[in-house]
This record gives sequence, C-alpha cells and structure tokens, in this order.
Amino acid sequence: MKVVLLKDVKHLGKVGEEINVKAGYARNYLLPTQSALTPTSENLEIINKMKDELIKKEQEVKDIAMSLKEKLNGYNQLHKVKTKEDSNELFGSITLQNIIDKMKEDGHVIEKKQINLPSGAIKELGTYRANISLHPEVACDIEIIAEKSEDTEETV
Repeated sequence: MKVVLLKDVKHLGKVGEEINVKAGYARNYLLPTQSALTPTSENLEIINKMKDELIKKEQEVKDIAMSLKEKLNGYNQLHKVKTKEDSNELFGSITLQNIIDKMKEDGHVIEKKQINLPSGAIKELGTYRANISLHPEVACDIEIIAEKSEDTEETV
C-alpha cells in the first residue's frame, strides 16, 4: 500500500516521501497516528502545500530532542537497593518504571517506550547503560548504578 509520510519515521523515510508499506502497518499504525496519508490527488495537493511547514515542525521536534540530549549528557542514576546476604543479587529488581520515576524526580520527562535496557531488568549490583531514544535520529545513553543500601528502610 502506498502512503505519503507526514512525519519522519525511523527505518521508513522522511517527511513528504511516498513509500510502499504493508496494508496492515499503514492501516493500524501510520494512518491512525497521523504519520502518513494515502496518496490521493487531494491529499497530495494538501501535502505539497504543507510540506515546508511539516519539515519545519519536524526540525523543531528534533531540536527539542537535541537539547534534551545535552541535558542528559553525563546524567546518571544511583539506586540504593537491598541485596541478598553474601551476594550481589538484589531483592527484586530495578525496572524501566523505577528508572522513569527517578528521572521524573530529577525533572526529566521520558516515556517508557523511549527507554531501552539492553540487559533487561537489573538484578545485580553494578553499573549499567540504558539507551534513550528521544527522536528517530537522536538517542543518548545514561548510566544506571545499583549500589548496596546501608539503610534497611529503602527498597527498590
């Protein structure tokens, strides 16, 4: 199925490009999220008129993502957690939701779908990297540190 993109879509194309995708992908994702339109003559006229505006809007979104990347440069999270006796294994784990909550406390608003923990939930003491996708072309890494808690009240 042919569609014309209204937004930059990772691994598909840029604003204004006419691409061919599977019908289900277009029908269930691209069209409902207003990321694309079907290439009818009316829609093509509208897109040609809006193309500069769409490109400008996409650039603004990318600039916001770049500024957030600069704010997150050097950012790390320290999680004080309980561990099992004589072991580096945690009671419970540090999940994406724990990371998001900590980021909100620190003033960074990130959605759960933007964070990727390559190793999965953190279940042992140590330092880990989480990848944050801020825009299809902008991503950054943050450091997650799991440290043994001296205080018995704090938990994950």
